Amino acid sequence: MFIRFVSGGIDEDSQVSAGLFIAAFDLLYDPLLPYDEYWLLRDLIDWFDKHLKEPFHYRLKAARRAQRAICWFKPAAHEYLARAWEAAAILERNDVFIRTIKVQRTGYVLYEDEAQILAEPFADIRRVL
Repeated sequence: MFIRFVSGGIDEDSQVSAGLFIAAFDLLYDPLLPYDEYWLLRDLIDWFDKHLKEPFHYRLKAARRAQRAICWFKPAAHEYLARAWEAAAILERNDVFIRTIKVQRTGYVLYEDEAQILAEPFADIRRVL
């Protein structure tokens, strides 16, 4: 079961619900974010920057399909998921609604590593995003 954390916003590229990292970066720039919450979230983002590969370079090389692709965590990516849940909790404590979507089939897989996949969602998946 693949897992995606989404917020209420819409991502410009994929045209579906914005993911966890877009919401986290938006919150970091919120002047009302408490100082301690800022650093907790910043530390999590720094950890992801260091440990999670950036799959979106693929979008620059690929056709239209890659432009609408989104990332999903793999179910076995336990450490990544634990930290994603921490980030989601910080966002929710600061009035950013986050929901999780779990699916068996994600779409056309364009990139894959040990923690995640980048896939263009099938039409039925796009409807739940």
